[in-house]
Amino acid sequence: MRLTAASARWSVWFAVLLALTVFAPDAGACSCEASGPPCQNAFQVDAVFVGTVRSMSTIATTVDSPYVRRLVVFAIERGFRGADGPTADVTTGIGGGDCGYEFKIGLRYVVYAFRSTSGSGLSTGICSRTRPVSHAAEDLRYLEQLASAPGAGHVFGNITHWERDLATGQSTSGPVPFVHLLLRGPSATRDAQTDERGRYDIAGVPPGTYELQAIPPATFSAKYQRRTVALRDPRACAAADFRLLYDGRISGVLITADGRPTVRTQVEMISGDRLWASAERVTTTTDADGRFEFGELPPGRYAVGVSLRRAIEPPILYPKTFYPGASDERYAAVIDVGEGEHQQLEPLRLPPARQRRELAGVVAWSDGRPVSGALISLLDGEDDRRVVAMGSRSDADGRFAFVVHDGLAYTVRAIYVSPDDPNHHHAEARVGPFVASEQLIPVRVTLVQPADR
Repeated sequence: MRLTAASARWSVWFAVLLALTVFAPDAGACSCEASGPPCQNAFQVDAVFVGTVRSMSTIATTVDSPYVRRLVVFAIERGFRGADGPTADVTTGIGGGDCGYEFKIGLRYVVYAFRSTSGSGLSTGICSRTRPVSHAAEDLRYLEQLASAPGAGHVFGNITHWERDLATGQSTSGPVPFVHLLLRGPSATRDAQTDERGRYDIAGVPPGTYELQAIPPATFSAKYQRRTVALRDPRACAAADFRLLYDGRISGVLITADGRPTVRTQVEMISGDRLWASAERVTTTTDADGRFEFGELPPGRYAVGVSLRRAIEPPILYPKTFYPGASDERYAAVIDVGEGEHQQLEPLRLPPARQRRELAGVVAWSDGRPVSGALISLLDGEDDRRVVAMGSRSDADGRFAFVVHDGLAYTVRAIYVSPDDPNHHHAEARVGPFVASEQLIPVRVTLVQPADR
């Protein structure tokens, strides 16, 4: 049998995952999308059968197949598609992140498998719909009537809206009724509308590849509401769910104290109901004209500004400023956004940027020898759980340097791990907090070697 387009895509994707698993330090690399219903999966693979595992063995690596695989031999109880013999040899990964399915000898499975490029062997994994018979009631109901099933191809799914509350961090979702859907392709054109529970079902669709578009009400964003669906058999189906986001927006312009646009400056948005709390924040960046926009916002109350929370510091850092120009949360404007409402703000003029200083320092052992290769980072001097600069390593003389900004508090943290220590012992020390100013002096961080403790 010739390799299908779906099999080719799966095989390439599976090989990539295997490569990542073998060569990556973290073996937990396998990630799968939802497999969909039986009427969809049965025609996305090359073989579907019910069988009992008789034996398993490990396949050694070869030049042509450099990954360790497991060979699983099934006694076929019933073949539904592409599996007509009494037995079937199916390969899968060995687990540990390579998408291999963990079969057990003596157990019965519904197996969804792809055929190899040579057209002989079958393979499967956890990203297929393969499962024990004890968990396959829905599969068996569909597969047992497959031979006599009429040609009733259909596309169906659910449309829901999703939103996240910045004040609480909680996410909510719900069905969206009366969403129009349009299915277009060379074989047919169909349309439908979701019911009061957000469900739709487009029946009588002949085999083919189609573009499916959801056309939501105006209060929702129309972004990312197109997808391609394929029906490879008159009896096949395609499940396609859509998630809508409200189309609320807050846009504006940042300008400097002398009226010029601020370019590539981070703008933050937080909940207007928790201005004084460490609630979630959303960020965006100004363009070449100083413009910014927060889009796809659910109804709510918001506040925007710059430098509202300490984070990794950019080279140019402005003082904390809430729209419409306040440094104090008590005078921040709270912006109300209704369903799909667009709010255009007046230009936000920022105060002069904070003065930049160079913080120089040296890392040394307690006996005075310099420490080369220590990882240096800067922490928020008022909350040392928050990193504000990182990624510097001390040079051969133990020296390091950072850019800091006047008026802000910092703590220097140095960590050294010996590359020759099999137990990965480390030395760590902190200096601070201190406030950056024109009186800033070089910092000396002293580490104590683990053996000296």
